[in-house]
Amino acid sequence: MNDQAEVNSLRQSRRELLFILLTWLGCGLWVIVYCGLNGYDLAPENISTTFGFPDWVFWGIATPWMVANAVTFWFCLCVLKNEEDEESIE
Repeated sequence: MNDQAEVNSLRQSRRELLFILLTWLGCGLWVIVYCGLNGYDLAPENISTTFGFPDWVFWGIATPWMVANAVTFWFCLCVLKNEEDEESIE
């Protein structure tokens, strides 16, 4: 039974790791692609702002950063599981 508990714990840990890595990878790709397409070769008179940031910075950097942090907090508070200790089971 102890081996099965270790297998289940490892499987759950891998799922959690995969979710975190895919979330941060998705946000990282968004930053690179969006900023690459919208942040270069802009004339100064064509730059507009959102909350004091240039538009491409707000939507390309600040927004995915806030989304990634919100998803991480949600994941850590609601999804992340803590396995029972062997000592407390016995």
